[in-house]
Amino acid sequence: MLRGVDLVIPHGASIGLVGVNGAGKSTLIKLLCRMYEPQRGRILWDGVDLGAMAPEDLRSRITAVFQDFMTYDLTARENVGVGRLESLGDLDAIRRAARPAGVDDALAALPYGYDTLLSRIFVGLDDDDRAQLSGGQWQRVAVARAFLREEADLMILDEPSAGLDPEAEHALHERLMSLTVGRTSLLISHRLGALRDADEIVVLDGGRIAERGPHAALLEHGGVYARLFALQSAAYRDAPGSAALTVEPG
Repeated sequence: MLRGVDLVIPHGASIGLVGVNGAGKSTLIKLLCRMYEPQRGRILWDGVDLGAMAPEDLRSRITAVFQDFMTYDLTARENVGVGRLESLGDLDAIRRAARPAGVDDALAALPYGYDTLLSRIFVGLDDDDRAQLSGGQWQRVAVARAFLREEADLMILDEPSAGLDPEAEHALHERLMSLTVGRTSLLISHRLGALRDADEIVVLDGGRIAERGPHAALLEHGGVYARLFALQSAAYRDAPGSAALTVEPG
């Protein structure tokens, strides 16, 4: 639950959103997408109350990747293309969205390329006629789906790299930084290193904004963000006296 949140997201700014589980991050996202209606207070877009906007008009201006993204029993082309139905027949546009998401090569290499069915539920089909993706590849497909909406004014990315290995995660965030230049974006991640280049980082704690500012200033402040960052950084370093595992050939 959010309480007394006062937040301005400037046009063209890149905002990182941080907080432990239950801090209110998902609630804020769903309010912005008008999946929830605020019980108190207002949300304004260029001075217009979201409650006065038709939901379809609002959502046409937003593109989002959620933690619980969808996978469809459709072809690879359609799994990306549902992000913008007008582009379903435009393979060039779909591949332009898939490249920065890091999944174009994998989809193009499927048995029928982008026309390969990504499902195992249909009976009567040979395995050569369909394919299954890994969790990380599905994550990239969801990101490509969001990138397809090039005309959107606001990009919301909720843990877009949660299913990726460290190398793929780094590459994706490098692409995200280039794609969000001059575009309003809200990036939510538990991996705080992915947010350090945001114009501003907003820290939610107990449903309220506890801190806000750029990465370096928040570290210097020594508050909630600095504590979380230090804890996460320590997890990547070897602890003294930790056990070592050795795998030897049999």
